[in-house]
Amino acid sequence: MDNTPERLSLNIVSWNSMAYLPALFESLDEQIIPFRTIVVDNASNDGAPAKIASERPTVTVLRNMNNQGFCRAHNQGISLALSRWKEADLSTCYIIICNPDTELDPGCLANLQEFMDSHPDVDACMPKLRRAYLRMTETEHIKTERSNLLDATGLVLTKARRAYDRGAGEPDENQYDNEREIFGVCGAFSCFRASSLVRAQEGEQFYDEDFFAYQEDLDVAWRLKRLGMKSAYVPQALAWHHRAAPSTAKNNWLTAFAYRRKKPAHINLLSTRNHTWLLVKHLTLADIFIHGLWILPYESAKLVASLFFWASIKGYFKALAGLPKMWKKRKNLKQKEKISSAQIRGVLV
Repeated sequence: MDNTPERLSLNIVSWNSMAYLPALFESLDEQIIPFRTIVVDNASNDGAPAKIASERPTVTVLRNMNNQGFCRAHNQGISLALSRWKEADLSTCYIIICNPDTELDPGCLANLQEFMDSHPDVDACMPKLRRAYLRMTETEHIKTERSNLLDATGLVLTKARRAYDRGAGEPDENQYDNEREIFGVCGAFSCFRASSLVRAQEGEQFYDEDFFAYQEDLDVAWRLKRLGMKSAYVPQALAWHHRAAPSTAKNNWLTAFAYRRKKPAHINLLSTRNHTWLLVKHLTLADIFIHGLWILPYESAKLVASLFFWASIKGYFKALAGLPKMWKKRKNLKQKEKISSAQIRGVLV
């Protein structure tokens, strides 16, 4: 099959991301297959859009006049990518969602595309993500350190409906080097079959724009799972991610509370609101009855913790205000779902 640029679109959303973009683009220059790159900039004031446009004329840059959020901006990039494939077979076209704070191994995109070509039953996939860090050199230049610590090998959802990144923080000792189906792909770096992406849209939105940012990847993962779609982990594809907010299975209540204290207020608000909306959109009465021993203590602890943070309290109020809209989305998804809540419960840990 001919590897034409039309078959793969790499979409990046930037917001004052100039500290990371040069390293990302350098790693993109090393890729061994052709692809298109779309950057949607959310009103950055660091000069990134002009710099990209002047130095990389083959990159398409869309500039928003204000911060539209992760979800809206990526939907804009997705719409542009799809508009270029009107005459193409979307089942062999792929959209890569790529954070600006990632860097790719030279074979990353080729391995993802090859995997999707050879697994037509897979709708989404992700590479092995390791952690990267910005370090100051002796000459006072900032340099990326690519570590051997894992960042993510797939989204995991627990019986308490808490999501975390599989393998996060563990040394990479090849313990996750088997291809396997996963609950969902990480929002920092994910690959979607274009035809599957279109089928999974809510109206014309792939990412729920009401979420703005945060936990939108879990919403997509849960939606794809309910629609009977398959997500996979591709360990032979490798990338690095500068993770600001690590999530692991080992986080306890005290760790979570301490982390909440360090988060900016707007992130606390969005995380609280969006988590509540996730439950409204996807949780069933049977889930609460069968997994209540896990769900209720976890949600109670989150509620108690939020009482110490005004931003989290506001998040709950904003979640309540959006309940009618989320309930409507819940009903629409219920009409399209292909597998039952019992089948979903069967893959939780």
